[in-house]
Amino acid sequence: MAWLRADDSRGQPSIHSVKYRKLDHTIGYKARVSKSFRHLPGASKFKGDLKEAHEFLFVNHDEPSDSKKHFRIKIDLLIEVDGHIIDHTNGEYATTRI
Repeated sequence: MAWLRADDSRGQPSIHSVKYRKLDHTIGYKARVSKSFRHLPGASKFKGDLKEAHEFLFVNHDEPSDSKKHFRIKIDLLIEVDGHIIDHTNGEYATTRI
């Protein structure tokens, strides 16, 4: 997840697209999101340590500017980030060439 940067070289939020599985097993997609800077670790009971929280806190930039919605996505439910498929198995089920 190294490419999921908080900001670019000019200090602006780095914009990403994410595809994820919702809790009702449908697929969700957000075209323009960035990591949230508003809710820092410890604020509003949000844990910044991924080992404890197991989720990302994002801002949806496609919402109107006065109501930029903050939302959370569980890491285990992420499918793609910027078109890169996320392998949650750590290669456990990878096939070998014969």
